[in-house]
Amino acid sequence: RRWRRPVAVVAVLVLLAVLTVISPVLPRAADAADPTNCSGVYQIDQSLQNGARWQMCWELRQLAGVVLHHVTYTPPGGAPIEVLAEASVAQIHVPYDDNAFRFHDVSDYGLGNYLNDLQPGDCPGGSLLAPGPVHVLCRQVTGSGYVYKSYADEAQGTTLSLFSVSHIGAYNYVIAWNFDDDGTIRPEIGATGQLQRFGGTNATGWYVGSRGFAVAHMHNYYWRLDFDLNGADGDRVQELAATATNGRQSFTNTRAAFRTEVARRVLPGSFRSWRVIDSTTGNSDGHPISYELRPETDSIFRGPDYEPFTHNEFYVTAANECERFASHNPTLGGSCGSNLADFVSGETLTGADLVVWYGTSFRHLPRQEDLGHMGSHWSGFSIQPRDLTATNPVP
Repeated sequence: RRWRRPVAVVAVLVLLAVLTVISPVLPRAADAADPTNCSGVYQIDQSLQNGARWQMCWELRQLAGVVLHHVTYTPPGGAPIEVLAEASVAQIHVPYDDNAFRFHDVSDYGLGNYLNDLQPGDCPGGSLLAPGPVHVLCRQVTGSGYVYKSYADEAQGTTLSLFSVSHIGAYNYVIAWNFDDDGTIRPEIGATGQLQRFGGTNATGWYVGSRGFAVAHMHNYYWRLDFDLNGADGDRVQELAATATNGRQSFTNTRAAFRTEVARRVLPGSFRSWRVIDSTTGNSDGHPISYELRPETDSIFRGPDYEPFTHNEFYVTAANECERFASHNPTLGGSCGSNLADFVSGETLTGADLVVWYGTSFRHLPRQEDLGHMGSHWSGFSIQPRDLTATNPVP
């Protein structure tokens, strides 16, 4: 059983009671384009410095923790565009180098079960959101630096940031969602807290002094993104890449459409990225609007055959309500697969509600600076507008 730091029993019981009574705050179909169909603490409606606006709803779940719904972006002077019907963390997979433990922290322990009660010092300049006495979500607007600079012509950006913190074992996971004023969404996870395990030798870890050897491990993070780009109808997926020619002096751009469920690997040498396109909506130049997932993988992890979900980083599936977690997925009586590799079963993507899954990896080889208070290490990626507007939306 995984060691966990003690928490106040009353606080845990109150939080579990809150999680038990919270039901999804939004229906899934008829009013999917309405980002205001939630109220009170569950509604986020934030205008940023340049006039851009982000609207969404959130809810708590025992395993997935904070889940976002109907994430909608309005560019300055433009019309609202729904981007995501739902967004959540789908797994934190932590295999140790000595193979003594291979944790699946989201599905087996639950981000929502171990949420921190955030204090004002956790959320400087922001506001704490609470469905009850436990403050589970920090909401901040922060500066993001240059949006662009061309000699004296420049613009500074702002970002809406939402984060929660879950303590599982010795680790605290900071689950962050960043929404930039140009329409970019940047999901991130930060790991901090304390080192989890000690023992072994240099072969499986790093000597950190009085505690001996700290065991090295991976943090494999997975996200589930249910795209409803301007509504669920007409979305399709395209892979962007480049093929080297002429001794790698030249490159030819390639674009491949996916017709059925697919699993793909990050391929840095070919510059792979993936684009969700709305076939029914164009920008003012008539180009179809889209969002591009740009991978940012620190490391690439390929696990054993019994962990086939680690063999690819990018997956596209047709939405299935019982497909919630990248691994150790509850099978609901055997009607659903146990991991991402099972979810890719040949279903057509034509006319389907598309779900994109993405995983990134961080290799944690401990160091002595991790003793005491372990510094935060972050992993994430971005989904960026591509032809959502005809020019830069930041004036």
